Amino acid sequence: METWKPVVGLEEFYEVSNLGNIRSLVRKGITNYGEREYGGRSVNPFFASTGYLAVNLTKKGYRKQYFVHRLVLQAFCGDCPDGMEGCHNNGNRSDARLENLRWDTRSNNALDKRNHKTWQAGESNGSSKLTNQKAKEIKDSSLSAIKLAKIYNVSQTTILRIKHGKSYINVK
Repeated sequence: METWKPVVGLEEFYEVSNLGNIRSLVRKGITNYGEREYGGRSVNPFFASTGYLAVNLTKKGYRKQYFVHRLVLQAFCGDCPDGMEGCHNNGNRSDARLENLRWDTRSNNALDKRNHKTWQAGESNGSSKLTNQKAKEIKDSSLSAIKLAKIYNVSQTTILRIKHGKSYINVK
C-alpha cells in the first residue's frame, strides 16, 4: 500500500511515497493574468550521472536536483544522522522503495557494493583505461614502471598502484 508524506524542506510543495514516487501538491499562485492553480501531478524521475534516480524540484522559481532515495529516507526515517548515508539493501540504485533503503555508514555501504557486485573499481569503472587482464599482466610483469607505463599508455603511478595492490585489488 502506498503511503505519502511531505518532502522535508518542501512540505508545501511536494510529497514522497514509500514506493519512491514524488508528486507536486495543488497550490494557488498569482500571475499577471490573475490567480492560477499549480501542481497536482507526478514528478518524473530521471537517472543522474551517478546512476541514482533523481528529480528536479522547484520552490518559488528555484530548481534543485534531489536523489529520490534520500527524499524517501528523510520523509519516513528522519534526517540523515551524522556520519551516515543512504544505502540500498539490494544494490539497485533505481529501487527507491522504503523497504530497500536505510541510513548506514559509508564503510557498510562500501561493503554492500562489494557484496552486490556494484562496486565501480577496476574495469567496471566507466573511465578505466585498463581491463582486468591488462592489470594482471602488469602485476605479473618484471618490467620497470616506466616501461610498463609507456606500453599501456598510463602513468607510472597507475602502474605502481596496481603492483602494490592499491588498485585493481580484485585482480590476483
